[in-house]
Amino acid sequence: MSDTTTGDAPDRQLTDRTIDVQPREIKEAAFRALCAAGADPLEAQEGALAVLRAEAEEHAGLRLLEQLLDADWTTPLRPAAARDASWAGGTLRELDSAGQPPLRTALQLLDLASDTQDGEISVTRTPAPRIPGLLWNDLLLRHTASLHRRIVIATAHAGTAPDDGDATDYLTVQDGVLSATQTLASEAVTALLPQTNADSTVVMVLPEPVNTDPETTNIAPKALKVREKQWQSMYRLSRKYLVPDA
Repeated sequence: MSDTTTGDAPDRQLTDRTIDVQPREIKEAAFRALCAAGADPLEAQEGALAVLRAEAEEHAGLRLLEQLLDADWTTPLRPAAARDASWAGGTLRELDSAGQPPLRTALQLLDLASDTQDGEISVTRTPAPRIPGLLWNDLLLRHTASLHRRIVIATAHAGTAPDDGDATDYLTVQDGVLSATQTLASEAVTALLPQTNADSTVVMVLPEPVNTDPETTNIAPKALKVREKQWQSMYRLSRKYLVPDA
């Protein structure tokens, strides 16, 4: 592992120093921390991949890991209760995920929405799960590539100003690339989405086929330039939550 520095003054070097870290090291550190915090191995693996993508694309892996760890992982491992709800567009399931770690909620939303037949629309919705936005990027890319179907994630939130109404952010995959917008290109799809309240999250799987190459969702196995202080913080988290080797 090599490193580079920027700036001339010692304090500047300490602030801006970067080092090369292999993706597998970042993934392993996140996996260990999540496992020992209470996530099961599958959850920890999914979370670790999301942390790696956040670091590779936005230099925000540590921020996402801290958000995922800042959850009550002592809650039961059994899935949150889901129930069918009335909706004219197709199958809608409401997920009561109160108190559940956001990573677990995100995975359950995707699994429920993906349980659909070809030609059908399937939707899952949950109120106020507080799922970190960064968490969705990797999950959406890989689930789209695996399912070969269009997946739309709609996150409703309250406006920032007192006079603002509720707003909705949309995330989907277009031509193998994440597309984050506040409007959808298809008004027909927008009209299909069930009503959302502020802070709720909706995952909708459409019958539209999407041919995303699974290889394009992988992180290239080459060293990433990361800030040394951030990497050291992530590594300390993994050692603090030490788990036995598999």
